[in-house]
Amino acid sequence: MFNERMALKIRLDQLADAEVRVMQEFKKEREAIFARLQELDETEENHTPGITAAADITAAADITAVATVGAPPKVRRGRRSEGLTELRDTTIRILKKQNTPIRGIELQRYVEEQSGKKIANMTTFMNSLERENAHVRKLGRGLYIYEYDL
Repeated sequence: MFNERMALKIRLDQLADAEVRVMQEFKKEREAIFARLQELDETEENHTPGITAAADITAAADITAVATVGAPPKVRRGRRSEGLTELRDTTIRILKKQNTPIRGIELQRYVEEQSGKKIANMTTFMNSLERENAHVRKLGRGLYIYEYDL
């Protein structure tokens, strides 16, 4: 039976997923900026006396550290069984082999064939796998891919 409590729990999971994705995007951008600042430091090292971009980087890193301290801790509920770990490993292995996005139903069939175990709810399974492994990504309605470059 679907009730308001379940809807709120699902929405919380959706918000957590969105938060993780946004944080990953910020992290990518921050790393690109740091890399560029380091390049600028190397080229301007002998030309400009005074404060360097490296000092700015450490200040920004301190701000980032403070921002992550205030973030809510990730909550892990329950225990993970060996069967679930095997299913996750099999899923990641299949996604790594696949060069193009794969539909969830096809992925489910392959995983179930190779592992001999059933996945009761593929969407929930993949949502938890996405939270655990940053390389696993949902592209759109039921399409999943393994991203090597993060």
